[in-house]
Amino acid sequence: MLQCPHMGTSSPQIDSLRIISALIACKGLHEFDRTLNQELLKALKGDLVGFYLYSETAKAFAPVSDLLTHPDSPGYLIGQLPAEGTMKEAVVQHGHALLENNLAGSSWAEAVVLKSATFQTASVLTAPLAVAPPEGNQHPRTIAVMAAIAIGRANAFTEDDRLFLEQLGVQLGPVLQSVLASEERDALIAINSQVVVGTMTIDQLMPVVGDILRCIVRQDMTGLVRFVQSPQGPWFDIVYREGVEIDLTQLRQFPFERMAPAEMMATGKPLLITGHNHERFPERSYIESVGILSCILCPLILRGTPYGFLAIGSKRRNAFSERDLAFAEQIGFHLSQAITNLTAYEEIRLLKEQLEQENVYLRDEMRASVDFNTLVGESPALQKTLKAIEKVAPTDSTVLITGETGTGKELIAQAIHHLSPRKDKPLITVNCAALPPTLIESELFGHERGAFTNATARKIGRFELANGGTIFLDEIGELPLDLQAKFLRVLEAQELQRVGGTQTINLNVRVLAATNVDVGQAIKRGLFRSDLFYRLNVFPVRIPPLRERRDDIPALAKHFVKKYGARHHRTVTRIGSSTLKALAAYDWPGNVRELEHLIERAVIVSQGPVLTIDELEQPAPDSGHENTPRTLADAERTHIIETLSQTSWVLAGKHGAAVRLGMNRSTLQHRMKKLGIHRPSLRSK
Repeated sequence: MLQCPHMGTSSPQIDSLRIISALIACKGLHEFDRTLNQELLKALKGDLVGFYLYSETAKAFAPVSDLLTHPDSPGYLIGQLPAEGTMKEAVVQHGHALLENNLAGSSWAEAVVLKSATFQTASVLTAPLAVAPPEGNQHPRTIAVMAAIAIGRANAFTEDDRLFLEQLGVQLGPVLQSVLASEERDALIAINSQVVVGTMTIDQLMPVVGDILRCIVRQDMTGLVRFVQSPQGPWFDIVYREGVEIDLTQLRQFPFERMAPAEMMATGKPLLITGHNHERFPERSYIESVGILSCILCPLILRGTPYGFLAIGSKRRNAFSERDLAFAEQIGFHLSQAITNLTAYEEIRLLKEQLEQENVYLRDEMRASVDFNTLVGESPALQKTLKAIEKVAPTDSTVLITGETGTGKELIAQAIHHLSPRKDKPLITVNCAALPPTLIESELFGHERGAFTNATARKIGRFELANGGTIFLDEIGELPLDLQAKFLRVLEAQELQRVGGTQTINLNVRVLAATNVDVGQAIKRGLFRSDLFYRLNVFPVRIPPLRERRDDIPALAKHFVKKYGARHHRTVTRIGSSTLKALAAYDWPGNVRELEHLIERAVIVSQGPVLTIDELEQPAPDSGHENTPRTLADAERTHIIETLSQTSWVLAGKHGAAVRLGMNRSTLQHRMKKLGIHRPSLRSK
């Protein structure tokens, strides 16, 4: 048996068997690389071993060994070189091993790097690792290249060494292919077992994918990107990112149709960008400026439609191989399935959440609903309003309901909804005056998780809850000016975006609005947009104050006596004539609501079958109303102060002023602040 003079007492056959046996036992690419390094250094008188994966379509070599990937290594710059003119390229083209006895004096591209190296020359052996050729091709297919390097020494290797390495490469090709397949299979099983379960969120899903991906593909950045439709055309949003920061506003300077994501979206095929082959993409300058020199873009398809792509980036050139691309494509397939499941679960969760919220609103509406029987009266003023309701209710027209406090604007809105084709859909009520200004936008339009501090979960807004039905915006005059423009857009376009979101949500909502303020004056003072007023005022409905329909007061009073007599178990059968006269003479600044609360209070304290109200036996406190007109705000202020005086300035509770006035405590506090109502000090008392 022939002995290689540089191999001691070992034979090439023994060395090959030892190396192949050691490599067959490897569990993955990087273990294969480390084992190959150790075994080749035993068999050859070299100092370093380099190992590359070869990409046939990209004509590029992805370094695997630390020698070629670590920035402080002497071989790092060689690993960064383009393929053209290198020994690696020649090895693949010729299909056999090459020996270079003096790299510094050669014409290979690698020789340029020696000018900045600490050593002046090197001897290099380079050989391909090949597998059986594809059908119809007579030449083996190169999948990797290995190189043995002797530092600072010329003529360190012999022709026998070259033949040994060449034959070893033929034997190692299938071994490497098997190791890679096994590694990918194990990783995909791990991915499949963890991410196909659809109950994960994106934020939980991507770290799992990233951890498994990093075990196979060395990288510096992972991102999940979603395609969106912006006003400027197709674009993309970053759903998840780990590693390098990407500023999408900087990418806006490049035309989307010429960018890499556009090509990938059009072809449906992944892209391997090695750092030397993506000159055709204009965004290259920005991507390289943030340190990404190689990347993989892998399309994600959900239910046959492009969703976005998985992006993997590296700060090295030539960082990825076709094997990495194929593995990322498999990851992308599983990730697409996971996002499909996740989306389905999210849709179900949102529908469940919407149903639960609709039920909550429905229960609240049932508890807070106004009795339709309070639409009592035969006065011409009321009949005019009721006829207007009958005409507009069957349509989808926007209605602006105006009237003083306590006239029953919410009752009119309920009547319009229940007489409309939308009666089986939700009626969502929003009191704009009762919501803190900082929360109105979130309440109306909803918000995404993380949109602001304490936004720990996605919230569905009132407009979405009302989809298909009706939304009633009470006290619309209290809507902050900065929100009026957004509200107008929602009203006009019937679409919205949640706070912190980018997805456009289409709506089919009928809008009813109400106000007790003088909108004309508010427009003049710059507190209300005129364009919003004209959009809301498509069909105005005015509710007359009680003083304009005094003929209805006796019928209303009898209705409330019957209602609260039954509720409070009182045997009141009629109202005293003097009381009826007093009720009819009173000016009713609080309108029907004030009358209702007054009757309820009188029923509670009543001692017999005849209802009497002593506090109204005297002329109404505002008997000079017709001669000295006052504003709605003045009337409201007077009424609130009178009610507060009756409750000793107690706002909340069963017998507090808020209950008597038929409003929430927060609403009452808001109105008091706006009207300048302050509790008198003890000294003034």
